[in-house]
Amino acid sequence: MKLIVRYVTTRGVGREIHDFIFEGERATIGRGTDQSIPIQDKRIPLSHSVLIVSGEKLLLKAEPGYSFTVNDHVSRSAELNDGDIIDILGHQIKVLPGEDNAEHIVEVDIEETNVEPLRDRFTTRLWQLNFPERKLAWLFFLSIIAVGVIVPSAGFFVGMDVLRNSPLPDDSQWLAGELHHTHAFIGDDCNFCHTQPFTPVLDVDCLSCHLSVNHHFDTEKFGRDYKAGNRCGDCHKEHSGPDSITRIDQAVCTVCHENLTAVGLESEVLRSATDFLEDHPAFRVTMKELADGVWRTNRLDAWKEGLMENSNLIFPHDLHLDGEGIDTADGTKVMECDDCHVSEKGGLRMKTVTMESHCASCHQLTFDPDTPDRVVPHGSPEELIQDLRGYYAYQFLNRNVDEAVVAVEVNLPSVRKKARRPGRRRERQLINEFVPQESATIALTTQARAYIERRVNEAAANLFERQTCTICHDITQDSSQEIPWIVRPVRLTTDWFPMAEFSHDSHKNMQCSGCHEAEPSAVATDVLIPEIGSCRICHGGEDASDRLQSSCITCHKFHLDEGQSMGAHIAVDVGNRMGRSGDFTK
Repeated sequence: MKLIVRYVTTRGVGREIHDFIFEGERATIGRGTDQSIPIQDKRIPLSHSVLIVSGEKLLLKAEPGYSFTVNDHVSRSAELNDGDIIDILGHQIKVLPGEDNAEHIVEVDIEETNVEPLRDRFTTRLWQLNFPERKLAWLFFLSIIAVGVIVPSAGFFVGMDVLRNSPLPDDSQWLAGELHHTHAFIGDDCNFCHTQPFTPVLDVDCLSCHLSVNHHFDTEKFGRDYKAGNRCGDCHKEHSGPDSITRIDQAVCTVCHENLTAVGLESEVLRSATDFLEDHPAFRVTMKELADGVWRTNRLDAWKEGLMENSNLIFPHDLHLDGEGIDTADGTKVMECDDCHVSEKGGLRMKTVTMESHCASCHQLTFDPDTPDRVVPHGSPEELIQDLRGYYAYQFLNRNVDEAVVAVEVNLPSVRKKARRPGRRRERQLINEFVPQESATIALTTQARAYIERRVNEAAANLFERQTCTICHDITQDSSQEIPWIVRPVRLTTDWFPMAEFSHDSHKNMQCSGCHEAEPSAVATDVLIPEIGSCRICHGGEDASDRLQSSCITCHKFHLDEGQSMGAHIAVDVGNRMGRSGDFTK
């Protein structure tokens, strides 16, 4: 059935007509908002009657207990024809011939004088109860003055502590609440922040202490319209109990970040977000890449196919995390992630992995089979060659080798070494710890220098090309250089998400492998940072019911370290700020 429902409202001598289309088999009539043909009059029941199409006939049936009139005849059920007039408690409904493919037109004629507003349905006026309104108003007014002003003011004469220890109202009537513990040093000095009576705390009063707080964005480029609020007090609520003094609801961020284009920030770097679980972009990792001798920062999608960390390090996680263990100087050891990766205090970042602290116990930088107890320090090729020259010069001079012997016999005899007990670990010694510094520069004969250079070249070739440096470093050769070995610099990523904060300490009860798939990784170029789906297993949005409720502030700071200082342009002497206001955050 298709009906045109036409409302005709009479106001004085004028009439207003509104049409709408109804399509269906049953059209309900009543006062309820869920009715197909609503009539807003409190005298009409929520559901009064229903229009039903039966074949080509139009029937009107009243709900049990109600009735209507059709052409001045009372009825509870009637078949309707074009021209019939139905009356429901003073409201006329006419059935007219259809038009525009509608079977019928149902015209509802509403006389405005007969309609009583629904909002007055349950309203009882005070005058209807014969209450003395004026006397009651004065009574309440004087009671408020007495409780809130007169009685507490007596504390200035008898001592406020006396009132506080009595059942009478004291100065707590005037106080908004206790200070947050971070502001406890202010004590009872309200004037410290409230420099103007009956005026909210000014930004300049906050910035007199918080000068180092930075903006959230470039105010010179985007202005200073913080849509979440333009005062410090809009986001930082004092006197609100022991909870955080900072707003942590998502609205602080989503007011801008739900539509960055609308706030004038069109960028491929930032993407809109409203809820961590329902509407948050995929993670983007920040990595360093060496290009033309300069380390440059790249931000890439964590899910990007073929994503690699080009740190120039050669390192297989799968070998070091072998369940059967690896060979070390102290025997077989089964390594764990925290043997190398340890979080800093607070857990926000991991401590830097270094050769000396984490690798040297297994990877001994030996260089000469004749002296396996000697190792070179971890450093640049230039420093290493210098240390080798000093070491072999010291050896040559300490042996008192005759120059003629050096010229004839290149290979010096080995020195008898002290026997060590089987199974005891041999202690290595850095060659620059016992070789005098001047041994590399002392005047030597031609034959001695030839001997030293030969030994240095042999040891360096062994280090750079065969057994030591080349295990972890990408090394190339350039015969035109004085030192032909070129070790590509290594730089590991220390902060994958510089715009977010993640605490490893808060997740210390989890296994590392729950987020980082290190065990199957065979190359150091693998990016082992989890995607957003890994976090969503446990974390939901602000209103999540089956996950940890996490708002934007859970992972992101509002005031950015690299932003402009909010107090950098204060143009008045803070010490004389009393009674002065202004905008000091531009």
